Amino acid sequence: MNSSWIRHISYVTGHLTVLVVSCVILGAFSVQFIGKEFPCPLCYLQRMAMILAVLGPARMIAIGHRKKHLGPYTFTTAFGMTVVASILGAAISIRQILLHIQPGDVGYGSPVFGMHLYTWALLVFVALLLDAGLHLTFIREDVPIIPVHPPILSRLILYLFILVILANAVAVFFQTGFHAFMLDNPTSYRLLQ
Repeated sequence: MNSSWIRHISYVTGHLTVLVVSCVILGAFSVQFIGKEFPCPLCYLQRMAMILAVLGPARMIAIGHRKKHLGPYTFTTAFGMTVVASILGAAISIRQILLHIQPGDVGYGSPVFGMHLYTWALLVFVALLLDAGLHLTFIREDVPIIPVHPPILSRLILYLFILVILANAVAVFFQTGFHAFMLDNPTSYRLLQ
C-alpha cells in the first residue's frame, strides 16, 4: 500500500480518535450530572490523561486543517504524545482498580454495563496505545500528505474537543471550589457550599 494512503488513513483515524475520546468524556459527564455521582480525584486525573492522549491527534488535525499539508514528524509527534499520556492514564486507572480489588469492596460509583468507569478508562487507554502503536508502525514520514476531507468536519471535531476541555475545567472548579485539594470521596460541589 502506498505510504501516502497510509498517512491519509492515519489522518482520518486521528479525527475518529479525538471524536471517540471526546464522547467517552461526555459519557463520564452524563454519569456525573444525570447519574448524580461525584468524580473522585483519580477520575479527574483519568479524564485529563485522556485529554492529553488526544492532544497530539488534535494538533495533527489543526495543522492539517490550517496548512492543508502535513510535513515531517507531524504523525510521530502526535502519536508519540498519545503513547506517553496513555501510559500515564493506564497507570492511574490501574491504581484505582487496585484500590477496589479487595473482596467485598463494591468499588467507587455505579457500574456502567457491568464495569466501573475506571475499568472502562483502562480499556480506553489500552485501545489508544494499540491505535498509536499501529500508526507509528506503518507511517513513513518522508511522504507529505494533503488532507482530503470536508474542512467543516475537522473544525467541528476540534470545537467539540475544546468544549470538553473547558467543561472538564469548570467541573473541577465547581467540585473543588477555592480549596487546594479535592476530597477523596466527594459528596457535593464545594464551590456552591
